[in-house]
Amino acid sequence: MQQGKRQFGVISPRDWGLAPATPQALAAWARVGLDGGGWEERARQATYHWLMSNWRDEVGAFAGHYKAIPRVYEDPQLTNLIAPWQCLAAYDRYGDETLLNKAQRAADWLYAHAVETHPMSVVMGGVHDAWRPDELWTKFTAELVLLNLGLYARTQATAYRNRATEGGGFIVQAERHGFACKYELREGRWIVRGWQSFGRAFAALVSLHEATGDEHWLTHAIAWADYALTLQAPDGSFYLIDDEYYNTDLAADELRALIEAYELTGRAEFRSAAERFADWHLQTQQANGSWLLTSDRAGNVVSPYVGPGDIPNIAVALLRCHRVTGERQYLLSALRAMRYALAQQLTPADDTPFAQDPNALWGYWSWDPRYDHTMSGDQITHFARGIWFTLDYIGALDADEAQGAIAALVEAGFAF
Repeated sequence: MQQGKRQFGVISPRDWGLAPATPQALAAWARVGLDGGGWEERARQATYHWLMSNWRDEVGAFAGHYKAIPRVYEDPQLTNLIAPWQCLAAYDRYGDETLLNKAQRAADWLYAHAVETHPMSVVMGGVHDAWRPDELWTKFTAELVLLNLGLYARTQATAYRNRATEGGGFIVQAERHGFACKYELREGRWIVRGWQSFGRAFAALVSLHEATGDEHWLTHAIAWADYALTLQAPDGSFYLIDDEYYNTDLAADELRALIEAYELTGRAEFRSAAERFADWHLQTQQANGSWLLTSDRAGNVVSPYVGPGDIPNIAVALLRCHRVTGERQYLLSALRAMRYALAQQLTPADDTPFAQDPNALWGYWSWDPRYDHTMSGDQITHFARGIWFTLDYIGALDADEAQGAIAALVEAGFAF
C-alpha cells in the first residue's frame, strides 16, 4: 500500500498521506458496483449544495440542525466544531479558498462564543456545552483542538496553534483529575462520570505533538490510551456513557486511538485492544451495514435507532485497522458500512416529498428511522469524509490486495 510517512490526522485523507483516488485506481471496484464518480458527486453536492445552504455569512458560522418538516434552521451552535472539517477536507480536494475561509470564520465564531478564554480561569481553553453552558466538556474541547490544528496545518497562522494549545491544556487538566469528561463551573469540580471520550482526547494530543514536535503532548496522549485499557469490557467493547452504555457517537475515535497508540508505541496491548473492539463491531454489525446507536453492558438494546453519521465515521476507523493489521475483514466491514451510509443521503432520486425541498436535498439524515426528520452539519461531515477516506484508501491499495477484497465481496454476493 502507498502510505507515505506515518500521519495521524482525522480530518482529511491528506492527513493520512493519501492522494485523491484516480478513476483508473478505482476501475476494478466497478465489479461490485462502486461508482467512484458518483460517490464524488455525492460528496461535492453534500458540500456545495447542502452544507453551504447552512452557512450564515452575517454570523460567520454554520446553522444548527435543519428541521425538514417545518423547514427551519436552528441558530449556530456546536455543529461548528465538526462541520468545518468538511470544508477543510474539501479544500484539500478542490483547492477552493472560499471553503478554507469559511472554516476559519467558523473557528473564530466558536472561539468567541463557546470557549472559556479568561486568563484567570483554571479551565481556559475548554468548550462550553450548548445546552448546559455551566459545563465544559473534554470531548468538545478535543474537537476544537483538532479543528484549530487543521487550520494551522493549512494556513500556518499561529493564532490557531495557540488556541489548540489552550485546549490541550484543558485536556491535560482533565487527565490530572481522573481523566474527567467535563468541568462544572458552578460547583468548581471535575466530573468523571459522563461521556468518557478518551479517543478524541488522544487524537487532539497526538495532533498537538505532530504540530509542535513537543514530546510533552505525546506523553499525555499515551496516558489517555493507557487509561483506555482500563475501560475495555470483557466482551471487547467500551461502555463509555456513564460507564454503562456503548454509543456509536464515541466508537470511531476510540477505535482509532487504540490502533494509533499501537502505531506510535509498538505496544502489543494497544493493538490487541483495538482488534478486540474492531472484532466486537464485526460481530454486532447489522445486515444493512449499520450499528445500533446504544446498547448496555449486558447486551441489551437501549435504542433501536441508528445514528447514520456515526456509521461512516466507524468505517474510517476500520480502514485504519486494516491499514495497520492487514486483516481484510476490517476493510470489508468498512465497505458494508459505507453502503449503508449512501442510503441515508437525500438525493433527487428519492421518492419522498423531502426531495422537493432544496434545503434538504443532498442532506444527510440524523436518525434511522427518521424520528424528528433533522439534518446537521456534523453528521454530513462524517458522511462526506467517509466517502473521501474510503475512495482514497481503496485507490491506494496494491493490485493484489484490491483484487482479493473485490473477490471476497463478490463471493459474499455484495454490491453497492
